Amino acid sequence: MRRECFPIVNLNKGYMMSPREEYFANEEFNKFEMIMNTKLYLTKEEYDFCFAYDKDIREDTTYVGDSYGDYLNLRLYSEHDHEKRQYEMEVNS
Repeated sequence: MRRECFPIVNLNKGYMMSPREEYFANEEFNKFEMIMNTKLYLTKEEYDFCFAYDKDIREDTTYVGDSYGDYLNLRLYSEHDHEKRQYEMEVNS
């Protein structure tokens, strides 16, 4: 099966991307998506990477400085899950 190729334009720079640039842009996007869709807590390095990729993550994260990580990912955080974990910790202690 042959994949049709369509030129990818880097809107920030206003030119067509080479296959190499397209590959690295896709890898960067995949890394960003993996972090923001799977990690409840982000390290400072993960936050910095995601912030450089998309400044809007400020609305989706909050600084907590916790032992789990520096930033809480509000896309994945659930108050219900948090309270359930707190209850389980209290019951098991």
